[in-house]
Amino acid sequence: MNARSRLKAALGWPLRRALDPRVAMTVHEIDARLGSDGLARPTVHDRIDDLDRMGRDMLAGLGWRDVPAPGGALEHLDASRAAYLNWASGPEGYASQAGVWFNPPVPVEHAAGVVRPLLVNERILEQPFVFGAVAGVPAGSRILDVGGSESTVGLSLATLGHDVTIVDPRPHPLAHPNVHHAACRLDELPEPATPFDAAVVLSAVEHFGLEHYGLDAIDERLDLAALAALRDLVRPGGLLVLTVPFGIAAVDDFQRVYDEDGLAELLDGWEVQTSLRAGRVDHLTWQLGVAPTPDQHGVALVTARRS
Repeated sequence: MNARSRLKAALGWPLRRALDPRVAMTVHEIDARLGSDGLARPTVHDRIDDLDRMGRDMLAGLGWRDVPAPGGALEHLDASRAAYLNWASGPEGYASQAGVWFNPPVPVEHAAGVVRPLLVNERILEQPFVFGAVAGVPAGSRILDVGGSESTVGLSLATLGHDVTIVDPRPHPLAHPNVHHAACRLDELPEPATPFDAAVVLSAVEHFGLEHYGLDAIDERLDLAALAALRDLVRPGGLLVLTVPFGIAAVDDFQRVYDEDGLAELLDGWEVQTSLRAGRVDHLTWQLGVAPTPDQHGVALVTARRS
C-alpha cells in the first residue's frame, strides 16, 4: 500500500477510534464474531453500508431518490419529493389529519427544482371582505363564526377584541381567551343567554346537508335552515356576513353553487345591505364584477341585517 492509500485509509477512521482503546476493542470483538477479524476493512462497516443501502433502496421503492440531509438546496428538489410535499401540505396531508390545516388563500406547488403558487382561491376575497364588514362592529361584540375550524378568521376577530364563538363539529386547534368552541352543528347550538351581535358564515353553508366531511347526505335543505336559525341567534339589527359559491346553480356531494334565485332564497328574511359578485380571471387572479364562466364558479359576498 502506497503512502497516499495509507493516508486515505487512516483518514477513513474517526479520530476517536484511534484515541479510545475501548472503541478499538469493541470493533475487534464484533469483527471476530463476524469472522472478519484482521481484514483491511472490517466487515462490520460493510454491514453498516449494506443497511444504509437497503434503507435507501426501500425509500427509492417508495418513490424517493438519494435522500438528502435536511435543508437541501432547492435545485436538488426532485419530482418524487415534490409530489410528497404537495400531498403533505394539502387538504389530505399530515396537517389536515392533525386538524391544523387552514385552507390558505395562496397554496404553493412543489415541482422539480421549483416552488411556485399553485393558485389563488376565493379566500383572497372572502377574508378581507369579512374584516371590512366587521370593521364597523364595536370592539367586544359577540360574533358567531359558523364552520370556522379550518379558518383563522375567528382567531383574528378574537385578537381584535371581539368575543368569538366558533360553532363546528370538527375540533378547533387554536386557543385564545376570546375564542369559545361549540363542538356541534349549528342546529345543535344551545340558545345563547345574550344574542350575538354578528354572524360570519364564510364558505360554510354550501356544504350543509351534503356528504362533505364524511357526513350522510339528507334531503332537507340544511343551508336554508341554517340561515333561518341565525335570525334567532343574532339580535335585531345584528349583522350577517355571508360568502358562498356563485354561478350556474348546481349541487353535488361536496357543495351547492347558488345563482341569483338561489341566493335570494337563502337570504329570505334578511335585509341585504351589500351584495357583490367576483370571478376568477385566471388561476392567480380574482376580480370583483367578473361573471363566472360555465365551468368555473365565482363567489357571492353579502352583508345583511336582521330586521
